[in-house]
Amino acid sequence: MAETDFERALEPVARRMERVKLTAGFLSELLRAGADIHLGDAAMRWAGMPNKNERAALAEALDALAAAGFLERSGKETWRVVRSAE
Repeated sequence: MAETDFERALEPVARRMERVKLTAGFLSELLRAGADIHLGDAAMRWAGMPNKNERAALAEALDALAAAGFLERSGKETWRVVRSAE
């Protein structure tokens, strides 16, 4: 099965995501065109009370998605969704 752009974008952080149990499914749900993603809010939705390792892993995944053109950074801990995972 061919990899999607979304899956390729997450390859550099896949091991870290695996260790903290951050799923690609959760990240794809965040990608609604035009939406803003705030690190703190997203971390709370994902992990409840995230520790600094979980928060850092989520930030790395969001940065990987930004590097692949799914997000654009709009603040220190904020990203704007440019395109969805599909």
